[in-house]
Amino acid sequence: MKVYTHFFKINETEGFRWRTLLHFGNSWDCIGSIVMKNPGSSTFTKEAPVSKPEVLEGLSRYRFKELNWYEFSIDPTMRYVASLFAYKYGLDDPAQLSGVIQIFNLFYIKDADLTKAKQKAEKYGIPPLFNNALQMTQYDIDHLIAPVYLGFGSLAYSKEYGERAKLIFDAAIKLEGCNYLSCKFCENFYYHPQWLIPFGKNYHNGLLTLLRFKQETFYPTDADNAILNIPRNTISPSRVKSIESAVLENFPTRRYDNNRRLKSNENAAYGITIAEGYIEVRQAFEGKSKTAQPKASDSEVKKMLEDRGYISEKNWLGRKRLIDFGNTDSEIIEHVRTEIQELFKELEIYH
Repeated sequence: MKVYTHFFKINETEGFRWRTLLHFGNSWDCIGSIVMKNPGSSTFTKEAPVSKPEVLEGLSRYRFKELNWYEFSIDPTMRYVASLFAYKYGLDDPAQLSGVIQIFNLFYIKDADLTKAKQKAEKYGIPPLFNNALQMTQYDIDHLIAPVYLGFGSLAYSKEYGERAKLIFDAAIKLEGCNYLSCKFCENFYYHPQWLIPFGKNYHNGLLTLLRFKQETFYPTDADNAILNIPRNTISPSRVKSIESAVLENFPTRRYDNNRRLKSNENAAYGITIAEGYIEVRQAFEGKSKTAQPKASDSEVKKMLEDRGYISEKNWLGRKRLIDFGNTDSEIIEHVRTEIQELFKELEIYH
């Protein structure tokens, strides 16, 4: 896989990565498109523009004005995108793909940290090619080639990006090869590949999304049997306690109430609980007997958590099994620790 893109520097550390293409094999035919949130950690392989005539000839199919193309590194999300389309086409290995996958996003500030990226987007705006965000989105819409996977997650329902997501959705459902989508925007799952590929197949809605995309129908065949056969991993009570203790030890200054609950700061509106083999999120308050009063932001938090593979049940806005974060104890502990740090950043915007 090779990665080609346009890049616009803002300053020495920030920039817009726009019009990213994943190229496989020798063909330059487009084999699909994906729309996600924003560009992540991929960087220059070298800062000189692409100059090979045969590569430039292939890229000319995707040209917008006379802009330089750059070769970028492969980041984890791109690998998951490749795996998603390999699954779509019934291939055992993404290396067997041949052609180009187009990557579009709701905004184009390059930063793997979504919270920081949104802050930078407010400051720097959009790539200098466009007069406004809707013009930029319309360009993306005009260049979608099916099959199109929509993976913008919780941003689908955000105040800042929901309108763009809806415009892209309205265009995608009209394309042949996008019958996996319900015509009702709210009935679809917009899982990001970074959750869908490694973890989603072990959850009802994640597996259903994969089957829909593969079979190009909202009602895939044999879905019930596939869901019934999802592996149910188990973990012993002693291992659960050991893992929970190790996770909590990473956050000595963030604990409150019974020391199994964590929050990013004293005024945080939402807290994270590590208990009974789960990581769980709800409003932050003291004491089990207290009942949380509904907050306007609860629905946004719930959508954000769904995008990360959490399930809303009982009094929790989202909960997820610790065992789903890895195979070995050390792997689970490290992944849950990282997850908590990322959740702190996601939840800090709510007060």
